[in-house]
Amino acid sequence: MNRPLLPAALGALALALAGCPLPQPLPDYPKGGTITPPRILADGITVNGVAAAGVPLVTVPADCAGAEPRYELAAQLLDTNTLEQVEVRWFVDYQPTQGGASWVRQESVPASADQTVLTRDPSPFTFLPYQHAPRTAGAVHVVELVVSNNFFAPADEAALPNRSAASGFETQVYRWTFLLVPGTDGCPAT
Repeated sequence: MNRPLLPAALGALALALAGCPLPQPLPDYPKGGTITPPRILADGITVNGVAAAGVPLVTVPADCAGAEPRYELAAQLLDTNTLEQVEVRWFVDYQPTQGGASWVRQESVPASADQTVLTRDPSPFTFLPYQHAPRTAGAVHVVELVVSNNFFAPADEAALPNRSAASGFETQVYRWTFLLVPGTDGCPAT
């Protein structure tokens, strides 16, 4: 081989390898059985920034005249598989017979760039109870956070999102229950 060609050949090889993308890791799902979804951490459940794990019922004043009550709901997820996509769906007063009619929001929750961080934080959801009928004392509304690493995708493209996981996968659900009570105690300042 001619000596002047060696540096040129090595330079061409370096350029060719520089354009070669590195293989990207993919989630590894075992065959058979079910795939565990991300877990909703009880200690990460909040209502208006206050820890709410173990609080079965949030009371809402039914007679606010000015500004309506609003509740910021948040949760934290634990997912040991930092390579997989995680999706959350929020529902208000879910009715299986209405399909996805009670679906409110859907989002992907990316993992941290630091693969040693196993928690994920979905965007908080603001629930406005007066925007959902009935609005009278005694009415109950349920807000659900549903988490999965693979939701079922119906064959009908027009179908709205639902709470079902794809075959072999599971979902995690957390529910906030709101009860409208008579009075104005707890109404926001106007």
